[in-house]
Amino acid sequence: MITCNHFTEAPGSKRVQYVHLRVVKKPFKYWFPGTSVVKAIINNYEKHLDNGSILVISEKAVSVAMGNIYDESVIRVDAFSKYFTKIINAYLWSRVLYGLFIHGDEFLRLIEEIPLEQLAAHKKLSLKYGGLHHFIKPYSEAGVDTTNLPYYYVSLPLRNADKVAREIRENIVRTIDKDVNVMLVDSDRTFKPKQLSSLAISTRPSFVKGVIDLGGIGYILGKLLKNKFTEYPTPVAYDGYWLGLPRILKIARIAEKSMGHGLGRTAIDMLENLHRTSFDKVKWRDMNKIKHYPALVIKIDKLLS
Repeated sequence: MITCNHFTEAPGSKRVQYVHLRVVKKPFKYWFPGTSVVKAIINNYEKHLDNGSILVISEKAVSVAMGNIYDESVIRVDAFSKYFTKIINAYLWSRVLYGLFIHGDEFLRLIEEIPLEQLAAHKKLSLKYGGLHHFIKPYSEAGVDTTNLPYYYVSLPLRNADKVAREIRENIVRTIDKDVNVMLVDSDRTFKPKQLSSLAISTRPSFVKGVIDLGGIGYILGKLLKNKFTEYPTPVAYDGYWLGLPRILKIARIAEKSMGHGLGRTAIDMLENLHRTSFDKVKWRDMNKIKHYPALVIKIDKLLS
């Protein structure tokens, strides 16, 4: 169990609120397609879930459990996709933005080590799911994620993430009779202007009030104007008692740190950690070689002013 203390200024006043958070974290087996998310969570956390507890769940893990995945090896890559992938990666990001303003060693490593054909297939899929403003994002475009999956599978963003969060919450409340709150979170970045409390710019779709999806444009703004924004993971959906956007973002950041990144932060990291030389050698059984933390419980113990 992890304890976190946070101080925040009460809206509309100069009073300081003291928030005492406890994080309950237990490992899970990998959530393969067909996994009952609610059953797995209740088996692990039933005795830790109380009225007001915040259950934070990886949107990607839920997506995989629901079978919301896609095999990018079946995508036919056309000349248009390859050409514009090369333009975006090799020129816009490698030479202009990363070269002048943004340090992105992980991204540069990805485009150097992954063949253009695979990068173009991923870009083509992201264009279909997110449009041009997501196509220009350097990685994890439109919330399409390549990590912690075998072969050439990727997880797709939940198009109805708000309904999924609501259904998970309702099923848990019905099963254990505890009024919990549910948040789906993703590691893709969200940037909150330091001078605003009710607005944030995300780089992928989100159903949380006040979070605006600008795709790659949001990524560029957030990275170029670091002194104007605070960086967080993205709360994709939230169902329960409204805590306010600033607190929801802070809880998402605490949860992300506790959850970790499974087999690796990037697809290349996953290959290295599994000692594989290509994605077609990564198997489903490899997913269970480490402990996974797709869900955790956060308790707000005190709220004083």
